[in-house]
Amino acid sequence: MSGSVFNEEYLIPDNMVGLVIGRGGEQIKRLQMESGCKIRISSEGNGTPERTCTLSGSQESIDEAKRMLDDVVRRGLDRQQNRGNFGGNSEGYQGQQRGGNGGYQPRRFNNNQYQQQQQY
Repeated sequence: MSGSVFNEEYLIPDNMVGLVIGRGGEQIKRLQMESGCKIRISSEGNGTPERTCTLSGSQESIDEAKRMLDDVVRRGLDRQQNRGNFGGNSEGYQGQQRGGNGGYQPRRFNNNQYQQQQQY
């Protein structure tokens, strides 16, 4: 079923949305082109520290888009840490997204929370 199209929801830190989109949408266009996955970012975070992205494409393209999004977010967080600027409030996102290995720990939905939907 290589022609199957799936939808999957994925979370990114709200303060990294601008970095993921890039100047003039350049970054998100590159991510979509290189992964082969359509990436839609919700317009509002609804007061949460994360923004929902809807990823659409083959399972392989979705997996590649998630890997690429993780890389962009990790680089952005590393830059913020080097500048001493974590953005947001004192609770911030840094306590939730920094794991013991020092890297960004993306929060992903598992299949019990959100089922991938096959489109016909």
